[in-house]
Amino acid sequence: MKTRSNFDVPDRASDPVDRMIVDSLAKLDGVALGLSLALLFGLIVFAATNIIILKGGDVVGPNLALLGQFFIGYDVTFSGSIVGFVYGGMSGFILGWLIASLRNFVVSVYIHYLKVKGSMSAVNDYIDNP
Repeated sequence: MKTRSNFDVPDRASDPVDRMIVDSLAKLDGVALGLSLALLFGLIVFAATNIIILKGGDVVGPNLALLGQFFIGYDVTFSGSIVGFVYGGMSGFILGWLIASLRNFVVSVYIHYLKVKGSMSAVNDYIDNP
């Protein structure tokens, strides 16, 4: 017995245009998007901190040090870059999950709207042409 997953497409979507529409309205995986943004944001903070440390100079990263206001324990040092990686990862995951959830919600509301509109159109056609 074959089980259906959330991403199975009905057989009626064999037309390439229908298939493209179904694929564009597929759900986004919040965990996958969250993990990818977590890795991206974490690596950006980690790399930016370490590049500024390696660059050196009289004043090392005053602008980047402002992240310490949001990320408790962060400073422009190597150990601070690890703390920044963790905080950047958490921020990226939350942002990615929220983006995916919001997009899935908006698409589901839009699909519901289209179904109601189609139903009302069918009712109007029936009333107009008995």
